[in-house]
Amino acid sequence: MTMLIGLKLDVGFSHDDTCRGLYGTRDIPPFLRELGFDAVETPVGPETQADELREHIARCVDAGLKVSLHPYSEGTIFNVAYFSPRQDNPCRQLHERFLVLAAEAAHRQQYPTVVNIHGAAGTDKDPRRQLLDRTIAFFTWAGQWCRQNAPDVSVTVELQISPNTDEPRQRIGDKYEELLEIAPAGDVGVCWDFGHAYWNTRRYGWPLHPPEALLPHIRHVHCHDVHGGEDHQPLVYGLVPWREFLRLLRDHGFDGRVILEVPPTEFPKAGGLQSLLDSIQALKEARAT
Repeated sequence: MTMLIGLKLDVGFSHDDTCRGLYGTRDIPPFLRELGFDAVETPVGPETQADELREHIARCVDAGLKVSLHPYSEGTIFNVAYFSPRQDNPCRQLHERFLVLAAEAAHRQQYPTVVNIHGAAGTDKDPRRQLLDRTIAFFTWAGQWCRQNAPDVSVTVELQISPNTDEPRQRIGDKYEELLEIAPAGDVGVCWDFGHAYWNTRRYGWPLHPPEALLPHIRHVHCHDVHGGEDHQPLVYGLVPWREFLRLLRDHGFDGRVILEVPPTEFPKAGGLQSLLDSIQALKEARAT
């Protein structure tokens, strides 16, 4: 497999006023494919309806785009902090539903798919070791489920952005050493979020680059820039050293998806559609070098 370039694309994009303002009357999935995108990553959550997601997957795959999923559950009972392997556990049920839908997507697109998931999130009063152990238990279950039921689906645990010092919360997986504990234990991959790495370093002075031992586990990437204190920006500002990060990964054999994780609300602030065109062009050039 070769490295795929993808874009964040929500379910219901065709009815979204921001998307319509950005793309005009264009049919968005074929247009993205024409620009050179190979894939899309779709945020999903407790509110996501299976039939709507299936329709979304079909539209994207029919346009030649490979689909991956990104569940969000922070602040709900579906969060990994509340995981149990019991079949009636809400966290297990929600994520199992998305793993099944990911398997359907893999079959339809005749290409493996990824389900990228955050580790546990809790309050600043929760014992961190307990949250970490719960995260390891979840990803161990998810990895085993995929190997037994959907070998064309893989799970990754994402490098999270660490909360601000005034936020009474904590997120597991905002440190490289925790990802290095979670991924091998669960036999799952890691999603290196470049913007999160930048902010964790800027705010707390933590290492910007992952340790050598983590690099073989990185199988998915969220690529975006930052600007004016805002995350998830187009690749036009030059603050996040994403080219350097991609070279490092390629030197270690990376061939996964690189997702331009920028919501449609952010492109107009950076120059409109041109900032999307500039971002995909820069990613294609980086892939070719």
